[in-house]
Amino acid sequence: MNKREELLEQQRRMHILFEAWMNDKKTREVLTYRRANGDLIEHHPDGSEKVIEYAG
Repeated sequence: MNKREELLEQQRRMHILFEAWMNDKKTREVLTYRRANGDLIEHHPDGSEKVIEYAG
């Protein structure tokens, strides 16, 4: 593997680990994050979500 391929593989692994960490965190804590469409979301451990601010 060349350096570029190694970096792409590392990035792929980090993305998988981040998703797993975030999913675990969602089950225990209230999280606030921005969706791809720009909406600001508050996610609660019970699975409910509240839009804090719509993208405008």
